[in-house]
Amino acid sequence: MKHRDIEYTLVQGIGRHIWKWSVVLDGSPSATGQAMTKAEAVSEAERAIDRALALKKIRLVPPQAEGSGKGTS
Repeated sequence: MKHRDIEYTLVQGIGRHIWKWSVVLDGSPSATGQAMTKAEAVSEAERAIDRALALKKIRLVPPQAEGSGKGTS
């Protein structure tokens, strides 16, 4: 499955009420977990992806040329 172009997997465990999820970032499993329901597992995996992407956000600041100031004509 995919969320925000990041792949994650869901697998039903041996027990009826166990769902395992894992998120793959940069080619290696980055986060894993278990949940009681499939919907809960999907939600946890997508939250893990959102957290990982939030950490990678870069705030872009426009460069200012040296010696140039505001109000030059």
